[in-house]
Amino acid sequence: MENIAVVLVETLYPENIGSAARACANFGVRDLILVRPKNLDQEKMRAMATKSGLPVLENMKIFENLEEALAPFNYIVGTTGRLGRQRKVFETIKEATPELVKLSLENKIAVLFGNERWGLTNEDLYFCHKVVTIPTTQAASLNVAQAVVIILYELFNYEIEVSLKKPKLATSAELEPMYRILKETLETIDYVPHDNVTLWMTTIRRFLSRLELTSQEVRIIQGFCRNLLWHLQKKDKTSNN
Repeated sequence: MENIAVVLVETLYPENIGSAARACANFGVRDLILVRPKNLDQEKMRAMATKSGLPVLENMKIFENLEEALAPFNYIVGTTGRLGRQRKVFETIKEATPELVKLSLENKIAVLFGNERWGLTNEDLYFCHKVVTIPTTQAASLNVAQAVVIILYELFNYEIEVSLKKPKLATSAELEPMYRILKETLETIDYVPHDNVTLWMTTIRRFLSRLELTSQEVRIIQGFCRNLLWHLQKKDKTSNN
């Protein structure tokens, strides 16, 4: 659990931040990260964190930019209660837990939670390697702090024997430049539809995320894209001459 971090994006109510800190403490998670929080009322946060959650609350990090907040992490998991074709959610947290536990032995994992009104946006989910959901009845609506408790509980209580260590994955800071040059390459060869670039690239990112890329593999893809772009530009100049 020490390699797992809870990331709250645009949280509206300080009570939920405090409750999330308490949940982190209960399940051995030390890192609580906030991205663009709307209200940081110390009294309300501390009241809900209780004594056990205060160390987590006092050491939490705050960012204005989600990409910057995720830079140190090797694997990023989004959470959502809204399901649909464009959400691309294929697993419940219980189904995803075995893989996440294995990855957490050698990799830093960020679990993202959206705010209380609309959850994570498609732009937030763009950074996620995997998106999971907590099954509920159709009429149900989980509070963000409740969602944190349930997901950390599933991870904490899963027992598994791992015979082989999985390789350390590339960090988000390494992946994002790769995705940018990949997008540039696909646009250059006119492979990306112009009506919804974000949705198209999200599909490609999810596909590559399932490959669990290492730092070396990321550099190979970047090198391939740079070389392809260089040859395309060279060919274009030759044609113009």
